[in-house]
Amino acid sequence: MRRLSCLVVLTACTTPVTSSENAIIGGSSSNGAGATVMLAGYPPSRSVIHTCTAVLVAPMVLLTSAHCIDAPNHPNYLYGVYPDADASAYPLLVDLEPHLVPVTSVHPHPQYSTQLPFFADIGVVILATALPAAPLPMQRTPLDASVAGKQALIIGYGQTTYQQFNQKRFEAMTTVVGIENDTVIVGDAQKHGCLGDSGGPAIVDGTLIGIDSYGPTGCTGPAHYRRVDSFLPFLETFAPPAGGPDAGPGAGPDAGTSEQPAEDGGCTTGPGAGLALGLALAGVRRRRRRRA
Repeated sequence: MRRLSCLVVLTACTTPVTSSENAIIGGSSSNGAGATVMLAGYPPSRSVIHTCTAVLVAPMVLLTSAHCIDAPNHPNYLYGVYPDADASAYPLLVDLEPHLVPVTSVHPHPQYSTQLPFFADIGVVILATALPAAPLPMQRTPLDASVAGKQALIIGYGQTTYQQFNQKRFEAMTTVVGIENDTVIVGDAQKHGCLGDSGGPAIVDGTLIGIDSYGPTGCTGPAHYRRVDSFLPFLETFAPPAGGPDAGPGAGPDAGTSEQPAEDGGCTTGPGAGLALGLALAGVRRRRRRRA
């Protein structure tokens, strides 16, 4: 079994906003990776918060994993991004929300599949205002087998030790294992992504080659990153090549609107308030969720 890049954590309303995505295993603090941000999503009730990683590819355009923003699992969700390296000073959603840069729209790839191997698990986030960080250039030519063995920088927010929560940005230099269909496999035994790095970048020679999608249960090895070169027609609708038309809020195809039951929403207030109520891990890792 493989884990998706999301750890699901159910907590009471007063539980700190400290546990959604796992961060880089074997990494170190990342203070200078300003193009990589924390993506927070929550329903209008603000009863639960989902967090992922996202990466800037144009002043107002971020890439992330589709499973972080798909409409069926995030009905009517609000989104914002935390652009700094350390969110631990804001332990509750009520503390964090004033520091989030607003999002105007989210766009999962229209062909995203929720079944392994999660085809097209990539999406676009449009910001209300531009971020000051320099966007990362995307890989716009096809990757081939020669990428295997190259050094890759991976960045993300969340845990640095499996199932131990953290909300700081970490990074690690690791290795590209190879390519497989629409993914590039990145990591080694000591340094690799984990729960909560959903949507985080894999960067080779200064260029964004992939977006974290899923990896092995338990954060034990390399993860699959969606190849940006495999989805350029979709991505360039929002972030065209240099010299192309500017992307603006709402550009491109809209997110899916199929209706499915919402995820857990109600606050827990009894004697267990402030304590973790449960922890659910799928066979593969994905994003994280916690009550606000």
